[in-house]
Amino acid sequence: MKHWFQKSKKRSVVFYRQSYYHFYYLAQALRKRGWDAIVVNLEPSDGINANYYHGEDINLYQEDPIVFEDRIKKFFTEAKSRFQLMHFAGDGYLCFFPAHSNNEAPPDILEWKSLGKKVAYTISGCNSGMSKTRVGEWSVSGNGLNVCDTCIWQNCPEVCNDEKNLNWGKKINQYCDMIFSETSPAIDYMKSGANIIREPLSMCLDSEFWHPELNIPREYFIEKEPNEVIIYHAVGNYEIRHTEQKNIKGTPFIFSAVEQLKREGFKIHLIFITQRPNKIVRFYQAQADIIIDQLNYGRYGATAREGMMLGKPVICYMNKFEFNEQDKLQSLAECPLISATEQTIYDVLKSLIINAEKRRSIGIESRAYALKWHSAEQCAKRYEEIYDKLFGHK
Repeated sequence: MKHWFQKSKKRSVVFYRQSYYHFYYLAQALRKRGWDAIVVNLEPSDGINANYYHGEDINLYQEDPIVFEDRIKKFFTEAKSRFQLMHFAGDGYLCFFPAHSNNEAPPDILEWKSLGKKVAYTISGCNSGMSKTRVGEWSVSGNGLNVCDTCIWQNCPEVCNDEKNLNWGKKINQYCDMIFSETSPAIDYMKSGANIIREPLSMCLDSEFWHPELNIPREYFIEKEPNEVIIYHAVGNYEIRHTEQKNIKGTPFIFSAVEQLKREGFKIHLIFITQRPNKIVRFYQAQADIIIDQLNYGRYGATAREGMMLGKPVICYMNKFEFNEQDKLQSLAECPLISATEQTIYDVLKSLIINAEKRRSIGIESRAYALKWHSAEQCAKRYEEIYDKLFGHK
């Protein structure tokens, strides 16, 4: 087996489990700053989430559970002498060993922290330490509509319920020295606090990989007719996240608005993507004139981040409401996303279609925003500042 370990450096972090491709690029940027930083994956290379990953430094997965456990044991033993920070993703997985995931006092984490080491966590979504009830109240305060009414998990307590969400919030608050909430509203266990980093940071992108002048391989090239406007929209795992009645991204309303605009004579080419490798979808995004993220939740996700980094105008419903005025975020105040709901998507989309200069200027703002808030280089710089403060480094 490849020898993974080396002498510990001043700053060190093991990103344990994947958070899309974010950890992969953050680790690369930290290494450029002299860090010892690696990404460890515990999933098979062809697993259900593989489309969203761009790479890793170590994959511990083995189909044989005994071999898998042995590989984790070896990694954990040597990691204790190499890394100062363990930064994980994946709700319910506050541990090095999957067998400890349901343990309220995971022994591996207790041992890790007894050595003076720290733990960080990046949230997964709106049920990460936030109650379903409170998220609903927040969304109603934004536009009068409860976002949960558009979610297929609304009546699936095994996925989302107040007790489950808050128990997880309590656990991470107990053990995590840093929680990266990535602009989530300041509610429940995501409220502003010493260990909560609310501005965007760990969900970063490589600014060259998503570049406005991206070269498009021939097999992904879209033949564009004169005066045609290309619109991009995507939903990961669409088959399990959509029903006739519920779609949190508002996809049926996007389809409907596009069809209405076509009937009015506008030349539109809609690209709808699901279940394609993320490394490939950027080629379709790069050819789009307009990108649409979501119309219901109120904060932006991966599609919006990628679209902005590519210098595109991006439509995404934005609910900047906070229960406490002091919790409002600088990043959201600066954000150039064009907000739209299921009720307004037709008008917002039409205004962009008929105004190419508006699309161009918003695209320029989008790229600048993404470079400031989401480029791996800038995120690594801010991450280092937070790390040094956490460990008392000058």
